Parts: sequence; C-alpha cells; structure tokens
Amino acid sequence: MDFMQCGCHCIKCGSIDLKSEQVSEIESDGYFDMHHTCRRCNVHFDHLEGDVFDSCKICGYKSS
Repeated sequence: MDFMQCGCHCIKCGSIDLKSEQVSEIESDGYFDMHHTCRRCNVHFDHLEGDVFDSCKICGYKSS
C-alpha cells in the first residue's frame, strides 16, 4: 500500500506526507502494523512503537 489515511505525522519533522507500508496480517479486530517513510525528511519509522530504522528488511528501506 502506498498511501493510507491514518492521521500519523512524521516523528522527526511533523509532515503528514508519508509513504505507508502494511507490515503485518490484518487481525480479527481489523488492526495491522504499519511502517511509514516520510517523503519530506526520509525518516522510516514504526507506526505504533515509534522506532526509527536506518534500514528495514520488511519494507526494503535503506537510509541514504
């Protein structure tokens, strides 16, 4: 998925221009984990935990 409306903001710069990736199966309650990459500052982070990644095997992200 390329774009989802979740109300998240970048944890580094505050931008709402995020590329979003579903990183888990959809659970019975409809919840699923997401990773976001900010299109403004390029930070990659976990939607719920707020962890920032320099690289991510799940999404194929590598910081530049």
